[in-house]
Amino acid sequence: MSSNQDDFILGLPRRPRLADASAGAILGAIALGLLTGGVGGAIIGGVAGSALANQRQPLEMAIREYLKSQNLDVTFYYPAPRAVKVTFQYGANAYWTVESVLPDHVEVTPEDAADWLYGNLIQEELPKILPRLRRAS
Repeated sequence: MSSNQDDFILGLPRRPRLADASAGAILGAIALGLLTGGVGGAIIGGVAGSALANQRQPLEMAIREYLKSQNLDVTFYYPAPRAVKVTFQYGANAYWTVESVLPDHVEVTPEDAADWLYGNLIQEELPKILPRLRRAS
């Protein structure tokens, strides 16, 4: 996967694309097209699947997948328009809540806000606490 300026917002990584999470998105769209409209439907489904795969993952999905890659299980997910709070389990009976809040002075679209919240959470907020949690567990 190549990286370019479109993969960042205000210096933070954006949410991964759906295609990065699941190659099945395009195949599913093609299969749905075949079921609903034959070969023509499959072509339309393939185009729709390709467009869908190019979309960014929903914020919750991106956060859950990132935390899963860190061997952490999301217990609660609390979204807000300019913030996200996530409680995750990092041990048998050990939980932690981390929060990302978009500053009031930053004016962005809702999609860019979701990207910023994701990037801030994984690049700024989680690195502050993960070393302490890993030492404690």
